Amino acid sequence: MPDPFEVLRAEAQTILHDQHNTLRDVVRGLDAEALNWQPTAGANSICVLVSHALDAERYLLSSSVDVPVERDRESHFRATTSGDAELLALIDRIEAENDGYLSRLQAAHLAADVARPGRTHSGAWWLLHAIEHTREHVGQALLTRQLWETR
Repeated sequence: MPDPFEVLRAEAQTILHDQHNTLRDVVRGLDAEALNWQPTAGANSICVLVSHALDAERYLLSSSVDVPVERDRESHFRATTSGDAELLALIDRIEAENDGYLSRLQAAHLAADVARPGRTHSGAWWLLHAIEHTREHVGQALLTRQLWETR
């Protein structure tokens, strides 16, 4: 019988990779104008959504294993891109980095409290929040691409 923790870790990675593949599908084939386009004043572009989602995922997964990382959250809300190749490379780079955090995840991390500025949660919470937060922004990116294509 497989170790339930190993199954959990593998499935979390599978879900995140699936979400990254959806992000790749969203950005692939779009030029800078489309990727930097805001559907309405104050809305986020696909570039911003991808940049922020991946940065947050990195922060949340590193927190799940209690590894502090430097982060400039606000800079991702000002992100722009020159085209899809740049964002595809970002997805690949962050996916590889985040796979490293997942490979460090041990069963003991799930129950351990991890403090970050303003909040303390278990490693399990940080892991699950990484998955749900990324999915939220994947959905927004999908919708933004649909709006771009039908404008």
